[in-house]
Amino acid sequence: MSDHRKELDNLLSSPRKTLLMMSLPLFFALLVENLQTFVDSVWCSGLGSAELSAISLSHPVYGMIASMGTGLGVGASAAIAKYIGAGDKASADKVVSTTVVMMLVVSLSMSVLMWSLTEPIIGFCGGSDDMDLCLQYIRPFLILSFFLTMNAVWAGMLRAEGAVKLSMGLSILASVLNMVLDPILIYAAGMGVEGAAYATCLSYLSVSVIGFWWYLSGRSYITMSFGKGTFERGTLKEVCIVGVPCALEMFVAPLLCVPQNALVYACGGTAGFVVYSYAFRFIELTLIPVTAISKALVPIISADIGQGDMDKIRESCRLTYRITLTMELVFMVFILLFADILVKAFMNSDSMYEVYDEMVYAVRVFSLTCVFHTFRRVGTSILQATRHAVTASVLTLAREILFLAAFYVAGMFSMKAIYWGCDVTNFTMMFVITIFTTHALKDLSRKLESRKTVTGPS
Repeated sequence: MSDHRKELDNLLSSPRKTLLMMSLPLFFALLVENLQTFVDSVWCSGLGSAELSAISLSHPVYGMIASMGTGLGVGASAAIAKYIGAGDKASADKVVSTTVVMMLVVSLSMSVLMWSLTEPIIGFCGGSDDMDLCLQYIRPFLILSFFLTMNAVWAGMLRAEGAVKLSMGLSILASVLNMVLDPILIYAAGMGVEGAAYATCLSYLSVSVIGFWWYLSGRSYITMSFGKGTFERGTLKEVCIVGVPCALEMFVAPLLCVPQNALVYACGGTAGFVVYSYAFRFIELTLIPVTAISKALVPIISADIGQGDMDKIRESCRLTYRITLTMELVFMVFILLFADILVKAFMNSDSMYEVYDEMVYAVRVFSLTCVFHTFRRVGTSILQATRHAVTASVLTLAREILFLAAFYVAGMFSMKAIYWGCDVTNFTMMFVITIFTTHALKDLSRKLESRKTVTGPS
């Protein structure tokens, strides 16, 4: 119990210490996870540009499935942390079992839906010629969707009770297992892109087995049991008030990627689509610290809301912006200087060397968005934690629609215009989301002051 007490103390301590203790393990987990994604791409690049294109064309379908787990995982994390901050462990316990049952129903429903929609979606994107490769890659995820969605849920629930080291351990385990299985299944077993998919699914399955064992064995502070109270209205509401808008936001983003991808494919063909898809992988690596700190910020702010401490919330937000913006400026300069060296990691086949110069150009253009994405990701986390998840979802929808409009216009000219269209869209949304984030914090401050006036000082 002393370990649980230490984890809770970390969650409820000073903003600087809490942010450090919560985000560092998450950073290492995301670092390994993103390296695994990067290594996946490098391994698959040896198969050729057609296979890489097939994986990218399938990614919106994968993203729509994973979005349910990521979104409801955020909702569960916020609900658990809020109850812990308010000292209500019994309600926090109910969140765990409610979320697991909800994910089982949602993942099965998503698998049935996406099984019938996968071919039309990929065909609409222009991937009819690579359809067999696309289906080989995506169908393992449809079959094992529950484990794919639960991966993010376990991580979110563990972070909510301050068990960030265990959350980190599970993520690293999944990533390392994936990297080990990739060459075995892709090349040694001769499974190609299907092997890459099964490597990911098996790694997520291992995380789910450990997650169930951890909670059912009573080793966690929050316990899981299936019985009376599992689907109480109040518990469902707390999970869904943040989780459902977040899940819909993350579902809509890959859904709107479908027409975006179609425009890119129409403009640049297979080669242009590969460049567009994989150039941003380098930017995703630089955004790991931002993502880690932003994700850590949701349970931190939620716990502070439970305590009614607005000063801690403001300080956590200030620290987050200061740290993340400094790091992303450094990364941006680094990529601008060394893009030509970085891109060589993907040059593992003759077809990839044909797009080398174009990919270097795209990486340098995309590097300018490092700072823009910082404001977007931190702002989204603040909106989710302050119960403005619907606003965050609407802004994400607006961003994707703006992308679609930018790609439509840019696609009339060239792929280079599309790269710059990405930058202009992210630059615009940086200002928009910052305005809404500032308003959300002011609104939260008023609510907490009203609560103090009604209940009196604690």
